[in-house]
Amino acid sequence: MAAALALGGVAHLGLGHQLRQKRIEAQWCSKAYLDRSEVLRFSGSGKVFLRCHEVAAFRLPGDCGVRISGKRLVRTIARASAGASGAVANGSTDSKELAILWFKHDLRLDDHPGVAAASAFKQVLPVYVFDPNVCAGWSKELLESLFDAIADLRKELRLLGSNLVVLNGRTADVLTPLAQKIGATCIIAEEEVESSWKRTVDSVLESLEESEPSSSTTGLAFEQWCASLYETRDMESIPDSYKDYLRLGLRTLAPLPPATSLPQMPKDVDAGALPEYGDFVASVDAIRGENQWWETLRAAQEQPGESLLPQAASPASAPSSAQYSPFKGVLKWRDEYILESPDASLLKKQGYYDAEEEVVGEYFIKGGATGASNVLDGYLRFLEPTNRDDYKAVYEHIWEMEKKPGASFRKLFGSALALGTISRRRVMFEALQYEKDRNGGRLSPFGYSTFTVGAAVGDVKAMEWFDILQKKSEMQASQKGFNVGAWRWRGYHIQYASMGNEGPAVLLVHGFGAFWDHFRDNLRGLAEKGYRVFALTLIGFGRSEKPNVTYTELLWAELVRDFIVEVVQEPVVLAGNSIGGFTTTIVSGLWPSLVSSLVLLNTAGKVIPDYKGLTYKKPRESSPIANPVSKLLLFYLQTSSDKLLTRCYPKQPSRVDKWLLNEVKRGSFDPGNTKVLESIFLLRAPLPLNFFLDRYDGNVLAIQGKHDPLQKNARRPEMLQALCTNVSVKYLDAGHCPHDEFPDEVNTFIDEFVKRGPESSKRDRSISPDMANATDDDPATAAEIVEEEIKLITEDLKS
Repeated sequence: MAAALALGGVAHLGLGHQLRQKRIEAQWCSKAYLDRSEVLRFSGSGKVFLRCHEVAAFRLPGDCGVRISGKRLVRTIARASAGASGAVANGSTDSKELAILWFKHDLRLDDHPGVAAASAFKQVLPVYVFDPNVCAGWSKELLESLFDAIADLRKELRLLGSNLVVLNGRTADVLTPLAQKIGATCIIAEEEVESSWKRTVDSVLESLEESEPSSSTTGLAFEQWCASLYETRDMESIPDSYKDYLRLGLRTLAPLPPATSLPQMPKDVDAGALPEYGDFVASVDAIRGENQWWETLRAAQEQPGESLLPQAASPASAPSSAQYSPFKGVLKWRDEYILESPDASLLKKQGYYDAEEEVVGEYFIKGGATGASNVLDGYLRFLEPTNRDDYKAVYEHIWEMEKKPGASFRKLFGSALALGTISRRRVMFEALQYEKDRNGGRLSPFGYSTFTVGAAVGDVKAMEWFDILQKKSEMQASQKGFNVGAWRWRGYHIQYASMGNEGPAVLLVHGFGAFWDHFRDNLRGLAEKGYRVFALTLIGFGRSEKPNVTYTELLWAELVRDFIVEVVQEPVVLAGNSIGGFTTTIVSGLWPSLVSSLVLLNTAGKVIPDYKGLTYKKPRESSPIANPVSKLLLFYLQTSSDKLLTRCYPKQPSRVDKWLLNEVKRGSFDPGNTKVLESIFLLRAPLPLNFFLDRYDGNVLAIQGKHDPLQKNARRPEMLQALCTNVSVKYLDAGHCPHDEFPDEVNTFIDEFVKRGPESSKRDRSISPDMANATDDDPATAAEIVEEEIKLITEDLKS
């Protein structure tokens, strides 16, 4: 297992050949951490193989450090800023002959510490790998943007007298042979946070170790860089709370200037051609097709949730901006400049071809790094009058995106940030510089003068924070035996955990205000019973990102669906608590092929015997009470949430331990913390539970804590059982969170339920008269549950 080790300086690399010749195992079971002197002493000798997985905890890297992956030492080079002098890997004694500069999702030359590090070498070979394994799961629009960004990066490198070598295939299979062929002494790449990219990097490291001849006397170094917003300390000293993190007052790092030159490329290296877009998409599909479940998974993912629900007749919509003649010129400029690569734009303007493209779906900036920089300039100046047609094209989209105030930046620049065609540091620098220019060279203490600056700065700061939080989470969870991963969903950071390597897949989905850790003892307990267990933190909660979007049960359901398709990659036993239970019910009803069986734990959602004529209703656009009530609830969570939590654990209040309380409070300080609360008050009454269960043929187990202070209808599971032929019920002497209050009992219920088989609960529909006429008027929807929480909060405040 790879582990991060802290060093105050840069250690010697390329020791694979020595480690292979003579291994002296250093077992550090009793060590709290490995300090700098110890690591330097042993790694400098080249005679020790550290079994890092047995160390209880590690001091994580600050500005630079190394980690051990297999038998290869991997250095994290210093985070550089514009004020740094010399090479990024300053002070190293490594060979500086030939470096491979491996581009992944950092497709730019501006603010690129890897380019700065490569400048210290005699020769540099820039490389990008079109790896279908990496791009599986990417949208069509993002793949198109990738090709555009690679073309722009290659053009910029050629202007510097270099080029971009394009490889095709599994990264480890093509990058390692290239490194051997040209005699590279170092590979330089960005440090990763996302789990899929980490696996790709680890596969390259493993390939390098396997291919390195035992007679080698130099070894190939692997250096990783990170363009942090702030001059970070060692990760261990950074607090988990965003509020406390801001109090550190870390120095902001300026972006590095664009590269003006690069060392020469090695001779006789074929740069290769970009693959044909259609051929590459076919290779991605072929990789996915190796999974026996792929056709099932793809069919489910291609079905938007809203299209599967009964819709109310909607009034005729107002004409779009495209139908108004004043916008025709704007749309033309959008097609010709903003949404096209620079070369294609020039050809159009010179009249070589005049075909126009229609823009559909999400907004994706074309033109790679060049296009992203242009659009950022226009975005920041949104409130200024302008005669520039390219700015006007940007402005049209901002109007559309600002229907939800402050949401435009992430929507507009999501693909650019995902591909790294623009850096967070560049965004923050340009935004703050523009603000200073508007205010006589200084920043106002009362906030930003334009919403575009506020949105840009706020979003990149939030992205940085959740990346930091992910690194801390991995360290903390590994000490408890959990494997914590990061997954990008629609560009947003989603955290999850997993345990177990074989057996049926189980996916656990938490309730309102919780996180994957709420299944702490279910992950371990079910893994020990022979399951491959995943627990997901929904967007807007826990240590997942909290973006400025409209949160609905359908949004969370599509998140769960995509997680099954892209991460688990096979049908799952799906279990959910409270709002998570209602979310999993939606998944089961809309995409039943993804769910082998369903477990509901004190689920939210109503039961309505006769739901004919009911339709899906979109959330309201605004509510006068959403913001003030959300702030009240947030204040309570930050100060007195222990009282509410204890009420949810009436039989085992000791389970509400210090860790659980601290984690609930921690999340309430994250950037974007009010957005999900505000969205709850915009939701309309959802379709009932039995609507979705009637569309699901699998087995359903409803586990109900009988003393739930938030959901007071004790007959709801019985109503489900009476109305749905596939539901069985188990009661527990527990509260709102039976899975955490009595984890062993719930784990046993789930295990027995799954092993009984898919048909064990099937029976003929038999509805007693009292059930046929029963009503479910007690709190059950997301908004009603929150309202019940507010009532309990009010009682607490009065007492």
